[in-house]
Amino acid sequence: MGVIKLRVAICGGGIAGLAHACALARYPDISVNIYESTDKFSPFGAGIGVWPRAWNVLCALGLGEDMAKITSGSPTSSPVQSFSFRKSDQPSGFTFGNMFSRGPLLTFHRAQFQEVLVQHLPPSSRIHHSKRLKSYSQGRLGCPIRLLFEDGTYATCDVLVGADGIKSAVRNCLFQDQTEIAREIGRPADEQKTLTCKDHVSWAGSIAYRALIPVERLKEDCDQGLLVLPMTPTMYVGTDVHMVVYPVSKGKEVNLALFHFRPELQGMPFHGPWSKGVDESELFDIARFESWEPEVQRWLKYVRRPTKWAIHTVVDLPTFTSGRAVLIGDAAHSCSPHQGTGAGQAIEDAYFLAELLGDPRTTLNTVQQALKVYDKFRRPWTQDASAKAMANGRYLTLHYDGFDFVHADAAAVVQKLHELSDVMIDEWKWCWTTTVEDSLKAALSQLQYA
Repeated sequence: MGVIKLRVAICGGGIAGLAHACALARYPDISVNIYESTDKFSPFGAGIGVWPRAWNVLCALGLGEDMAKITSGSPTSSPVQSFSFRKSDQPSGFTFGNMFSRGPLLTFHRAQFQEVLVQHLPPSSRIHHSKRLKSYSQGRLGCPIRLLFEDGTYATCDVLVGADGIKSAVRNCLFQDQTEIAREIGRPADEQKTLTCKDHVSWAGSIAYRALIPVERLKEDCDQGLLVLPMTPTMYVGTDVHMVVYPVSKGKEVNLALFHFRPELQGMPFHGPWSKGVDESELFDIARFESWEPEVQRWLKYVRRPTKWAIHTVVDLPTFTSGRAVLIGDAAHSCSPHQGTGAGQAIEDAYFLAELLGDPRTTLNTVQQALKVYDKFRRPWTQDASAKAMANGRYLTLHYDGFDFVHADAAAVVQKLHELSDVMIDEWKWCWTTTVEDSLKAALSQLQYA
């Protein structure tokens, strides 16, 4: 195997952690251990989307061919219709906008996506299940990081990557680490600031209901022309509520997600489990769907035992790194799903960090500087992306510009909806008009030799 320059421990076997391990596979002088808290890889959620910006990263990692086999779309760089927006909280709904992108939003079943990542892990990546991190400690430069797990076992590494999701144990330990450093050097203001970030998670005021519908169950309504299988994602928009449907599993299933937004609860504590299965009747308690267009009502009648999910976000962390520990994916910047960019940002983090760690200039002596470069470039980018997703969630539930979509006259509503469509599309364009390579090139230029 040769000389190992860095031993990397990845806490978390979700999309971010597995993608990072796949990205590090190209560097044989980096050894990888993945510590997953569950007894097997268990994907959370149903459908995910990947925009061209993140798709290009998957292709750069050699994953494109196998990922293309499981997506419901066709990878292309040509202009395609990626979303349709409908005003649906009325008996006669209508389309008020169509979004075209340079390349599609490729949709996947999350379990299948994660399976491809696992298949591409190199033999040198060791996987340890049922290992939930309790704490870690960093010694002086050159000494290993010591990991303590909930089962009482220990491990060591040179770099700790926290890819353990929105309830990240690594993040909480990282900010405790920052607090102790601030206390030791006599900076009480910094100590207080980092203490407030220890559990920097906020409820977005939104509840999502998710379900997978086998296409074969839709046959009768489709044959009668009452439902049309969506070739591209469709957004059904209404006051405080919106729903998206799109195909997954190579068109064998339809992913349905319905969102209920209560802006007055944004940032408030959420009581109860973040995720649980509920009876489908609960969906009809959140809106008067009998007044919505028939198409929405037909979709909802096929929902069986949806998963209820309280959307939480990680908001504006002051740093993604401390010493030789670093955060990626939802542990660093979990965002609302309203631009379909959460998985893509995790993939970008994984690739970006791997390229910095794998660079010949990064050694045990310079790795902290490499992590600071990662933080400098990825933190503002991902936090801006998260803000755009939150704004989109408000727009899709008709919270825009203080306009009253319920009581305004029809002509004014139509005009405002077209304006809203233009705003959403403009704030979405970064997903296909920019590439991660632009900022990565600038980041690599800031690495230093030991």
